[in-house]
Amino acid sequence: MARHRKEKVRRRSRSAVALSAVASAGLVAIVGAHLMFSRPAALEVPLSAQPSVAVRLVTGSTPTPSETTSPSPPPTPTRPAPKPTPPFTRTLRVGDSGPLVADLQNRLNWAGTGVRVSGVFDNATVRAVKHFQAKHNLAQSGRVDRSAYGLVVALTKRKAGLDPRCGTTGAVLCVDKSQEVLRYLVDGVPKLIVDVRFGSAELPTREGVFHVYYKSRYHVSNLFHTPMPFAMFFSGGQAVHYSKYFAAVGYNGHSHGCVNVRDLAAVQQLFDEVAVGTEVVIYRTI
Repeated sequence: MARHRKEKVRRRSRSAVALSAVASAGLVAIVGAHLMFSRPAALEVPLSAQPSVAVRLVTGSTPTPSETTSPSPPPTPTRPAPKPTPPFTRTLRVGDSGPLVADLQNRLNWAGTGVRVSGVFDNATVRAVKHFQAKHNLAQSGRVDRSAYGLVVALTKRKAGLDPRCGTTGAVLCVDKSQEVLRYLVDGVPKLIVDVRFGSAELPTREGVFHVYYKSRYHVSNLFHTPMPFAMFFSGGQAVHYSKYFAAVGYNGHSHGCVNVRDLAAVQQLFDEVAVGTEVVIYRTI
């Protein structure tokens, strides 16, 4: 009987151990499952959903050239090369046409002799050539040989022949002694272009930068007792003014140092528009 009771107690003990083992295994399984299903979400993000370049830039990483997102700057526009001067091959005369004639007409315009650029050596071009020849003491043939064309090119090597001191803002009287032209510029744009003549070697017109300091509509020279209407004085007794002698004899004479204008209507316009203090630049192209 006692042996039977001991065997029964032993069986109960084995069952308790078995139940304890089962319970422990279940607890481990439950904890493991909890850990498996409660891992941080970041560990489950697929590779394709990793942070973008912008985020990596925020965290301080250095992007590779392929990762930069700023657009490339637009290409700098290139300025077209200037057209070369056509070669001079023969004397130009009425009836000729082509690029060389057009170049001549364009240069005559820059030299202050107005003519339409048509590429055709017409009668208007003949008159313009004669005008140019008269201004520069050449035979007034109306034809352009190599030496005459060379002079035109030399006088217009800087296109309009504008001195850098003439500026691009405000009003200025820009006077080219080589081209014998006065250009009235407003903000760098020629508003009026007129023929002018200057003083002789003994009484030269001064060169440099000046300013109109006095104006006199009906002035008469105290020194030479000659009329100087529409006078705009810029340096001592030297002034831009109308000259009836220049209108009568052209470039066969000289002033006493002033800048003579022979176009009466043009000098009246200048006098009315040019204010005291306006800059005057007198220079040579060649």
